[in-house]
Amino acid sequence: MLRPNLYSLLAASVMLMFGSTQAAAQYGPAPGYQPHQPLIQMPRSTYQAPIVDHYVESAPRLWDDSRPVEHFLSEVARRSWVRVEYLHWDTKPPGASSIGAPVTGIFSSTGQFEGFDNLNGGASVGTSVLPNNAGIGLDDGPGVRGTWGVHLNGGEAEVSFFGTRENSDTFSSGNIRNGSRDALTPAIGTPQSPNFIIPLLDNGAVSDVGSLNGIVIDDNLSLSMTTQLWGAEAALLTEAYLPGEGFKWQWLGGFRYINLDESYGVRGVFNAGGLAADRITIANSSSQNHMYGPEIGGRASLVHRWMTLSVTPRIAFALNDNTSTVSSDPLGTGVFTTATNSEVDFTTITQVSFKGEVNLSSNFSIYGGYDFMWMPRASRPHSNIRWDSTTGVGGAIDPVVGLHKRLQNYAVEGLSIGAVFRY
Repeated sequence: MLRPNLYSLLAASVMLMFGSTQAAAQYGPAPGYQPHQPLIQMPRSTYQAPIVDHYVESAPRLWDDSRPVEHFLSEVARRSWVRVEYLHWDTKPPGASSIGAPVTGIFSSTGQFEGFDNLNGGASVGTSVLPNNAGIGLDDGPGVRGTWGVHLNGGEAEVSFFGTRENSDTFSSGNIRNGSRDALTPAIGTPQSPNFIIPLLDNGAVSDVGSLNGIVIDDNLSLSMTTQLWGAEAALLTEAYLPGEGFKWQWLGGFRYINLDESYGVRGVFNAGGLAADRITIANSSSQNHMYGPEIGGRASLVHRWMTLSVTPRIAFALNDNTSTVSSDPLGTGVFTTATNSEVDFTTITQVSFKGEVNLSSNFSIYGGYDFMWMPRASRPHSNIRWDSTTGVGGAIDPVVGLHKRLQNYAVEGLSIGAVFRY
């Protein structure tokens, strides 16, 4: 009988709890009542839900002067100028320098003498002369030069690059006999049509014209030479002592590089007046000069609002890293002998630049100038050939044409014309 009563008690308890929960939901908890935490709690996030911003910002400007890099470049551009020039320069040619070894004993005002062919038993070849390089000219070489300058606080910086087109010239004697010789002895030179003889040293010694070892050229002699010059220069100039218009002086210091490439060739034909097969003598020479070093100088200017005249002398104390090569076949055998020499020598680069500038506006000027550049110790190909001979078995003469580098003067000068653009 206890079990039915127990079921009734449990049922009454459940109904009472349900009723009290409903009452609490309607009237709220009593004052001072502390509710119990539920036994099972659902997880809750303490982070705020993201806020979606549907506003799309416009793209940033490509160039913004407020940024440090753009501000720096803008300031450089505002202080800069650019000059572009066309160059028309003349290079110092070999001139009347002789081809071959030095000779003694020639006293004739015409330079003529009786020559002997020691390569063929010493037979006389009649009236002869020594060839020279007077027929080669290296004028009117075109080129370009560009200069970028920027005004600094307390001075000015300039960077320039220039280059000339390869300038070349050839000379040919044509038919040396010229049809004016005796038909029976066409190999014998005459005062009207002399033979050429390229003189040779005799075992390294200078010979007299009466006992000269030489290469006889009686048909054709041709010469060729090419030259090309380019370089770069960076310089800092101090601020002019006196502001405004009038005379100004600026000190200059910087660094420069010059590259000089030249080549030279000799080709002579001997055929005993057309009675023998051609014996073609060939000698080719080339030189490369890389000159670089610091420079000092100055600039004197006469400044007016419409015109500026200036002269800029400067000198660079440079190293000349040069390479010289000679390749030859003096007897026309088809076998060439080649020799190369590479050295580093000291030289100087002296340049004086005159310029006149007419200001058409604050941003544009036209420009004209003259430049003279001189390098006293350059390797030049026409002077690097050593014309020598040795005595073989039975007294036969053997030509030896090789390399003997000799530093020579090099000079270039000419006019320039261009324009200056200022930002």
